[in-house]
Amino acid sequence: MNAAEEQDAPAVAAGWREWVRRFAIASLAGLCAFAAVMLTSGREVVRGAVAEGPGVTLDEPLYVEIGVYLVRNLKAYGLGFLHPKTVREVWGAGAYYADHPPLGRWVLGLAHEWNADPAGPAIQDAAARPAAAVGFGLTVFLVAWYAARWFGISAGVIAGLALFFMPRQFGHAHLATLETLIALTYSWCVLWVADRWSSSFVITDSQKLPRKRVAVVGGLLWGIVLLTKIQAVFIAPAVGLWAIWRFGPKVLGRVALFGVVGFVVFFVGWPWLWLDPLNHLKEFFARTTERQTLYCFYWGERWADRDVPWHYPWVTFAVVVPLGLQLFGILGTVSRWRRSPVVTDQARGVGDARLQPVLLSILIPLVVFSIPGIRVYDGERLFGVVFPLWAVIIGRGGGLMWRYASDRLPTPTGPAVVIAVLAAQVWGLISYHPCQLSYYSLAIGGLSGADRLGFERTYWAESLTDSFQRRIVEVVPKGSTIDVAPVLHPIYLSHVLEQSPILKSAEIQLAAYDDKQPGRSRYVLMFHRKADPWGSLLPPPEGTETLAQVKRGSVPLATLYRLPE
Repeated sequence: MNAAEEQDAPAVAAGWREWVRRFAIASLAGLCAFAAVMLTSGREVVRGAVAEGPGVTLDEPLYVEIGVYLVRNLKAYGLGFLHPKTVREVWGAGAYYADHPPLGRWVLGLAHEWNADPAGPAIQDAAARPAAAVGFGLTVFLVAWYAARWFGISAGVIAGLALFFMPRQFGHAHLATLETLIALTYSWCVLWVADRWSSSFVITDSQKLPRKRVAVVGGLLWGIVLLTKIQAVFIAPAVGLWAIWRFGPKVLGRVALFGVVGFVVFFVGWPWLWLDPLNHLKEFFARTTERQTLYCFYWGERWADRDVPWHYPWVTFAVVVPLGLQLFGILGTVSRWRRSPVVTDQARGVGDARLQPVLLSILIPLVVFSIPGIRVYDGERLFGVVFPLWAVIIGRGGGLMWRYASDRLPTPTGPAVVIAVLAAQVWGLISYHPCQLSYYSLAIGGLSGADRLGFERTYWAESLTDSFQRRIVEVVPKGSTIDVAPVLHPIYLSHVLEQSPILKSAEIQLAAYDDKQPGRSRYVLMFHRKADPWGSLLPPPEGTETLAQVKRGSVPLATLYRLPE
């Protein structure tokens, strides 16, 4: 070893120690998030669970069934799965519904086949739910890793915990849907591009440009996001605008390479597109605008999805994240840390080149869903991809507050203040479980305040929990028929019975509520989704008995009524 190497050795060793610390912290955060989801998912998902999970939701069967269909066909055909005749038989069949790209559904299908009970029904939503738990744990890992890499260990810890403590993200992680999986791939692509395109350069005509291989890898990641869900389209303008701003017009070749590689991955990875490329591409992208009208309840009014006010996504974004985390996020966005001894960029706030694509990837979805005529519904779900990226910025703000408190206040008082603020944010996970999709922050008085202001209470009927079902079979005679209101999809009721051994063992039958048909059942199960109300149940007729109810605070989410004779 020469003299230069001897001088560099301590720095290399210190760098490796720092890498190990960051990796250990991020891994611990991800594992804790995964374990928390699994342990609060009910015993039908994992043995030893300490809390019940959400009930059967509206969208899970639509996601899981196609995933299982693809995996079982792969098992049946083996390597012949990609034969042109097989591609047409599988991907062109009426059983295959191409409303979403296949990657997320493959993941759900694989999890289902790994976990499904052979003695159970053909499709078991609970068997696919661990896929979302794994996706959530990986997303927490990525958020903690990049925040620690960019802004220090304390920022990484706070970023990982911030995403973990967001009740709606934690709630989605219990469901066999695409929301958590698209959040994972979206965050992975944006954070990787922000990091590598800011650090791996080649000098061309005295100008820095990202290396071509970095653009290619970024494109590969974007292709993976495209194969997960349509929200991937927001990444392209974010990366393009940021790259041109940072590197100038000469970067357009790299941006084009990024886009071409991503689209090729998307096309190659979805055999349905091969059958009729132009028409199927048009059909897929048009489906997001040419679909059945859904309704949204906001500020006390029922809106068709095309007519929702422009400020809906901004207000929703503001009130579904715990208030303390939002304050850290604002600090992380606007603050400049002039005394930072770590990295010059850390002191720049939004001037940090790595934060710029992250912020753009948050702002662009919110802006798009503010455009008049763009369909918006179901709370934060359509722009749920922004929250993991926001957690990185929350981590930066929390890290700055940690350092400020440590410098200005005596130890351990300073750090204890930040820890106390962060720990207080976990209350939403506990108090709303397993109905975290109904969470609102203290900024509007929680769910009770949101209900008074005219916000939606629930949108996926996850309040049909096991404990609620057990109460139903206790108070309803065996073999009874229960009318359900509202019913938003024709397969929902049959799927609930198939997935609910508690109701099935009591021989309960479910039917869609209709107050215009005489002779209906006196028992009515009502989900309190304001966007699809039945006027005859708001309020229910005089003399109606409430037999069972799921509430959070003072707000009912699901109620079993017995109507008068």
